[in-house]
Amino acid sequence: MDRSLITPLRRTVPHYSLYGEHANRAAPGFVHIETLSCRSALYDWEIAPHLHDGLQQVLWAREGGGEARLDRERIGFVAPALIVVPAASVHGFTWQPGSEGHVLTLASDYVASLARGIEPGVAHGLDVARVLTLPEGGAEATAVAALFERIARELQFGALGMATMVAAQVQMLMVAIARMAPPETATAQPGAELWQRFRDAVEAGFRARHAVADIAEGLPITRGRLDALCRRHAGRTAQQVIHDRIVLEAQRGLIYTGLTVAEIAYGLGFVDPAYFTRFFAREAGETPGEFRRRHRDPQGGHAT
Repeated sequence: MDRSLITPLRRTVPHYSLYGEHANRAAPGFVHIETLSCRSALYDWEIAPHLHDGLQQVLWAREGGGEARLDRERIGFVAPALIVVPAASVHGFTWQPGSEGHVLTLASDYVASLARGIEPGVAHGLDVARVLTLPEGGAEATAVAALFERIARELQFGALGMATMVAAQVQMLMVAIARMAPPETATAQPGAELWQRFRDAVEAGFRARHAVADIAEGLPITRGRLDALCRRHAGRTAQQVIHDRIVLEAQRGLIYTGLTVAEIAYGLGFVDPAYFTRFFAREAGETPGEFRRRHRDPQGGHAT
């Protein structure tokens, strides 16, 4: 791997509203679209790993290509391609100079409002980070390009019915993504709403609370039923879902920040870094130090 593509480490992963802009709480219903080149070209086509709080993104690469970093994965792609970035997912890009397309940024509450009343398999299509490549010149690419162009026009001119039209176009985009690659979790099964509530509770509390009883407090479900629900939707028990989220956050810290293992452990609610190391090794199959060296060593490779 070319060492020039390795981004200098920061103490923490930066949080932005839009890339390079101070992170503010997303306004309810926030929707923004811009061309891919207008911001990427300012940064020499290198978008360093970062996070958005309460914002989801869908990127449309109409021309060009590059490499996407989505949490633990590095994925090379060529246009035409769609890139889905869920909220609070670490992501970055190295674009080929001259790449073009659009970047659509949506408040998570806006996506949730659009998801109500539509098929669960469609509603949760933006929950999984992924890169979807489309056949060049095919009907899918043409249709996706038209959706982004229509959203851009509506937001630019603000004509009567703009909000309704934009919402319809975003829902059509959600359908297109779900048809290209159905979500990995079986969200169309019974209990989808309760599963989502548990996922939200895990996301809100995993840094301080690691026990199922604490995370799921207030949910109208017994532990046995919750385990069955988690197995149905994720193939894991409730405790394993919580552990998976803790490990993912630890891996993000090990890859993208200069925090020590002890600092990462304390930030995830562990009072004993040695216990955290044993926990991580049990769950991930290697120690934090081994994981960090493997992902920072260009010869060690990255998942693709």
